[in-house]
Formats: sequence, structure tokens, C-alpha cells
Amino acid sequence: MSIRSLLTTFAAALLISPVCAAVDDNAANYGSDPKISDLALIYAGNTNRPEWTKEQLQPYVTHVYADGHEEWFFDAFLFLEFSKGDIAYQNGLKLTPGTQSDWQDLLNIYFAENRTLHALDQLIEEKKQTLGDPTLRHRVVISCCAPTKHPTGKWTYSVWGKYNGNDIRLYSQEGRINAVKWYVDRVLEMWQQADFKNIELEGLYWIEEGLYTNGEIVPDINDYIHSKGLRSYWIPYYTNNKQYWSEWKNTYKFDMCYIQPNYAFLDDAGNTKPYSLLTSTVEAAKEFGMGLELEFETQAKSNALHSVNPTLHQHINDYMDVFDSEGVFSHAGIAYYSGTQGFIHMDKSTDPVDHQTIDRMARFVAERQKAKKASASVNEITVPAEKFAYIENGHIVLAPDSCCYDISGRLVGRGEAVIDCKPGMYIANNANGSSVKLFIK
Repeated sequence: MSIRSLLTTFAAALLISPVCAAVDDNAANYGSDPKISDLALIYAGNTNRPEWTKEQLQPYVTHVYADGHEEWFFDAFLFLEFSKGDIAYQNGLKLTPGTQSDWQDLLNIYFAENRTLHALDQLIEEKKQTLGDPTLRHRVVISCCAPTKHPTGKWTYSVWGKYNGNDIRLYSQEGRINAVKWYVDRVLEMWQQADFKNIELEGLYWIEEGLYTNGEIVPDINDYIHSKGLRSYWIPYYTNNKQYWSEWKNTYKFDMCYIQPNYAFLDDAGNTKPYSLLTSTVEAAKEFGMGLELEFETQAKSNALHSVNPTLHQHINDYMDVFDSEGVFSHAGIAYYSGTQGFIHMDKSTDPVDHQTIDRMARFVAERQKAKKASASVNEITVPAEKFAYIENGHIVLAPDSCCYDISGRLVGRGEAVIDCKPGMYIANNANGSSVKLFIK
């Protein structure tokens, strides 16, 4: 049977309904990730961080409400770190640049036995015994270390490490790209060796929130991440950073960008920031197709525990009020910054207001995840690929009333079509809401 005949035969079996639109058709809408609903930031690696045992991760994985009942909480976790001691994993800290062995040390912390990733996987398995399966599959994003200059502001000529048997020196652009490629490869190798049961690696995160130092290598890095079948993530700050975040997709090729308002923090003079900062950031997110970051912390000068600073605590509710009224909760991807251990402190707080606030947040998160599951924007393979999208002779073949996207969310084909695609991962959807991953080698 010819391709056209096969497509025509299957067309009669399709339920005719609107097909999902391309991301480019909705440029004025918020950005959302196809699989991740609510992404919790977990800072792991420096000496001031928790060890991230199962007990410490519990307030992020499940939430115990004021009435005592427990439910699943965040469905995704970003493990990241800026520095360890005097070693920097990004620019701007004026610390000693991390070498290959330093980057490996950080990965060893992420993959330590009974800690961090392993503890997360074990905790989810335990909670499934009492809570049942989670609403969404739990996913992980791991931060990339960034090639870092000497504290003098210059690239070093010393050997950083090796890639494919060759010395890497960070003064060259090729050297910097190869350093990060090595790191991506190591993440994948260690993930495969870990053989986790309850978590999946969704992508890599660029640790630098401004691209003034490494911007020129980020597109190549993201191309490499995409070639591995993974997605790339970024969380830039809003103020004085538009030259970078406005180009998050077109120039820098990130798949998902969450923008941080920074409304949660006191300024250098110790004053709270204006409410307009929050609303302006939300407007920018909608205009440029980004998700948002909801922020608070429970340490240092911007401590938002209710008993410490009721005004900053109210800012947490301001985020939720604006996110609710402006459709962020309904349509956008959201990342949650809580400092080093914000949800741990909120969970242990004896102030009922703290618990009321996190109860409210958890209800929003639960409803968002139920809606995401119901929408089935991108599921695991539920329908055999050959029925509405499949690969033949290096091409993707689509049935009528189906569409196909590359890993960045760009529409590559719609309807009855045979598509010539570059190597990589693609996602095809049909009119029934079913989705399938396709890999071109």
C-alpha cells in the first residue's frame, strides 16, 4: 500500500476536531513545557545546602495540609548550584573557575547514594505505597556548569580538562563548548547507570541568568542538548536583562524559559520592591512566550516567614493573586524558587499563617497538574506510531489532522505530509489528543 493510500485509509478512523496549533501561532501567550507543570528549584552542592535526604525532600514531593491529609506536590525538580566553597560554576562570582574535576565533583553530589537524585527516586517509591501513582510522572532537570573566567575577568590558558582525548582550554570558544559537551555526556552516562525507577531526565538548565559572558556558545550548547533528545531550560531575571531574555528562543534556542520577577526580595537599601515589578514581569512573560518564577526565601535579609516579615510573606500571596488573575496558573509553566530550604522551613513553622499560604499554593499546584494531565498535551506513547505518525526512509509521515513539532516546539509539518527532518527528537500530535515521540537518526 502506498503512503498516500495508507494515510487516506486511516483518515476515516480519526475523530475530526481542531488540531493543536504551532507555538509560533501563539506568540502572545505564556510559555509552558509539554511535560513539566510545576518545577521546584533544589540547590544542591555547596557547603551551606542540605544533604537532600528523603526527609529533607519530602516537603517538595508531597504536601501535608493543615487538616493532616497528604497529597503529591511538585512534579519536577531542577537541581542546580552556583558555587562550592571558592569554586565557581558560573561567571560573576569572582571565585576560582571550576575545572573538569570540579564539575565532576558536583555531579557526584547529585548522584550520591541515598542522597539528592537517589533519595528523590526512593521517596517517590515510598509515597506511592500510600498515595498511589502521582498525577504526573516526576521529572528532573540538571543544571549545566558554565565555563568561568579567572577572577581578574580574563579567560585562563591553563588546561581545564580533556574531551575526546584532547586538552580543553577555556580561552577558546571551541574549548568552552567542548567543556559543556563533556558535562552533558557525563550527566547522561551517570543517569543511565543510576537506573532510576520513578524519575525521568527531561533536560539541562543553563546556570547563568544573564548571557553577557557565555551567550555566544549557548546556541551551540542547546543544539547539542537537543541532539541527545533532551530539552534546554533557562530562568533569567527581568530587570536590565531584556537584551537576553527577549531572544531566549530565536537566538539562544532554549526550549523553555521562566522569567524571575525578583519581587520577593528587599533591595540594597532594605526596602520592598514595587508591586508593578511583578505585574510588568507577567506582561513580559505573556508577550515573549515565557513561563514565570514564583519566588520566596526563608533565610537572610529577605526572609519571608510570617513571623519574621509579614510584609514579605504577603508578597508570596501577591504572586499567587497575580498569577491567578492574569491566567498564569491556567496557561503558563511555573518554576518555584524557595531559597536554600524554603519549603522545609515552611513545613516546620509553628505559625499557622505559613501553613495557610503553602496550603493555598499546593491547591493551585494540584489543580494545575490535574488540568495538564487531562489536556494530554504530550503523553508517553499511547497509540502505535504507524497509525498517525511514523518514520519511513528517514522521513516523518503524518496522517491528516495531525501535526509534528521539533524539540523546541517549532511546527515542522501539519496534515497529510511526508517531512524531511534533521536528526533529533520530534513530537507528533493527532486530533484525538494522542502524542508520540519520533527519533530521526
